[in-house]
Amino acid sequence: MIGLVSVGAHIPRYRLTGALLASVWGGGGGGERAVANYDEDSLTMACEAALNALGSRDVSRIGACFLASTSLPYVEKSNATLLASVADLGRDVVTADLGGSLRCGTTALRLALDAVRAGSVAEALVAASDIRVVAPGTELELLLGDGAGAALVGADPVIASFEGAHTVSHEFTDVWRTQGDRYLNVLPDMTFIKGYGLDRHIPEAVDGVLDRTGRKKADITTLVLYAPDARMHGVLIRQLGFGSAMPKEPVIGRAGNTGSASCLLGLASALETAKPHDQILVVSYGNGAEALLFEATDAIEAHRPVRPVAAQLANGRALAPYGKFLHFRRHVETEVIRAFTSVPTMVREERQNFRLYGQKCADCGAVSYPRRHLCWQCSSARLGDYRLSRRGKVFTFTKDFLVPNPDPPTVMVAADLEGGARFFAQLTDADPATVAVDMPVELTFRRIHEGEDLVNYFWKFRPLLTV
Repeated sequence: MIGLVSVGAHIPRYRLTGALLASVWGGGGGGERAVANYDEDSLTMACEAALNALGSRDVSRIGACFLASTSLPYVEKSNATLLASVADLGRDVVTADLGGSLRCGTTALRLALDAVRAGSVAEALVAASDIRVVAPGTELELLLGDGAGAALVGADPVIASFEGAHTVSHEFTDVWRTQGDRYLNVLPDMTFIKGYGLDRHIPEAVDGVLDRTGRKKADITTLVLYAPDARMHGVLIRQLGFGSAMPKEPVIGRAGNTGSASCLLGLASALETAKPHDQILVVSYGNGAEALLFEATDAIEAHRPVRPVAAQLANGRALAPYGKFLHFRRHVETEVIRAFTSVPTMVREERQNFRLYGQKCADCGAVSYPRRHLCWQCSSARLGDYRLSRRGKVFTFTKDFLVPNPDPPTVMVAADLEGGARFFAQLTDADPATVAVDMPVELTFRRIHEGEDLVNYFWKFRPLLTV
């Protein structure tokens, strides 16, 4: 049986609210959408979702890593390879970036499923993530949210079996961004988009997968559907005849339209409440449409997400003032840290800085990070590789108001990690007033600076999410 071994999701902490936008631009205000922090991008969010999907699983069986996005930080350079490094996958893993169409997330998932079914890999990791930038003051500013979803694909035991898929491709220009465009372009005629795009492409994909799998619409328990906005999401589900399959709390209602990540995010959310034999239909859209059908297995009852979508949605904090959002997205001039960067050093320290490997002394058991030649406790040279835990407690901290930061102050934390090692890093996604000694924290992969015009990444601490 081929299907989903695990799923993961990442929804940023901050929320941009309609009330805030109304106070700036005028008019009525309602709703909210997820906003990535200043140190997040599509790659870091994909890493977060993927790590949540993997949990503490053995990654040695994973033979492929696919990263889907329309907004990856690098246009020429593999982004999926860095994701594979952060996930500590093997050197022989197949990596690929997918983009262009908004349905690239489900396409990546389908490629992974086909690869496992063909036997070319035992397991495959898929992540989809998007931060689509739009012009300030436009309607899209409140509609397009940021987020990421991930899935680990393999064979038994799976929490949801793959039952079939159907794809339709159509040349249709409704959303686009050309080389050099800073902002997303959207055809202003929504009536035309709905009548000649959504209303034609999505039903074609849905009818195709139902015909292939022998299912009827009444058999579908939950429909995970891409839509331009929350209102259209409800309209399309009812129009398709799946009113009873509407998710109890669609992710789009609180996170916004997360682009290529929307279907994997919705799938992760649906599986949190699924019961054995529930039929989950996932339908993406973009230059056509793609429909994938999954059936929850008995193993779904033991499924315990590392960071549930429901908890992440509930953990949102309103972003204010509006000027902070402008700095986050660099709509205004922002002081950017361009520290010294050495590519040879990045290559040499990849295992330490990306894969989070320290050392453990074979004589006294002390754990070291960063890596060193002699044990800090007993001076032994018998040091072996040791992968650090991502969780710990604050030992001490300081607040720096001088370092350039769109979300000041910069809080630096030294934390004792579970299993050993004291780790020193910035704190993010936190109210500085709440930082305290012994506060539970966890490491998250983030942007750190832009030296030599490269995006430099490292680990930061954030408060541990309690569920």
